Amino acid sequence: MLLAAALYAVGGFPYIVWGMAVRTVWVYHITWFVNSASHVWGSQKWNTGDLSRNNWWVALLAFGEGWHNNHHAFEYSARHGLEWWQLDPTWWVIRGLEAVGLATKVKLPRKDHMEKLAF
Repeated sequence: MLLAAALYAVGGFPYIVWGMAVRTVWVYHITWFVNSASHVWGSQKWNTGDLSRNNWWVALLAFGEGWHNNHHAFEYSARHGLEWWQLDPTWWVIRGLEAVGLATKVKLPRKDHMEKLAF
């Protein structure tokens, strides 16, 4: 309610629509897009036994969640963008939280696990 009141105070009803309803619909669609497009289009670096794919344009929209084959291969990992060129803003936030002590025991893929799942 506080957000709605603040949005209304700044810009009236249109701000509530854009700041609450449209934002929520956008997040739902990106989430569903990760679970559909990233199982159809993209590359598959890891032998996961499923249809998960790494998709760069979904990763851009979903802040790194488009590296879906990486996620399926290493479900426990906080980092989905495993290559230097795989943008993963969510991982950057986690690293920042870890640096100031707000995230602990952050898990990453183990080398032996990566070697085992590589094609």
